[in-house]
Amino acid sequence: MSVLFPNLPGRYTRAGTVAFDAHFNGDRVICEISATALFDHFGALSLSGRDLVAAFERNRNAIEATARTIVPMRAPKGQCVLVAGDF
Repeated sequence: MSVLFPNLPGRYTRAGTVAFDAHFNGDRVICEISATALFDHFGALSLSGRDLVAAFERNRNAIEATARTIVPMRAPKGQCVLVAGDF
């Protein structure tokens, strides 16, 4: 099971998460990371979209490393949202 991450920027969502793309076994999967995870674990300066996306981009490698192990379990359920407890 292969999980790849294209080099596309993270996107702030209406749900208050940052979304990023993954490809799992050739299928596109939209992943999201919660604001709480970014604030508590990755140094987001505030809960503003700009600060959350900046924290995601600064810590992208660590976030994607965790996502790489979680996507195979959550993608078949139709979503892959990373929360503070995942880190």
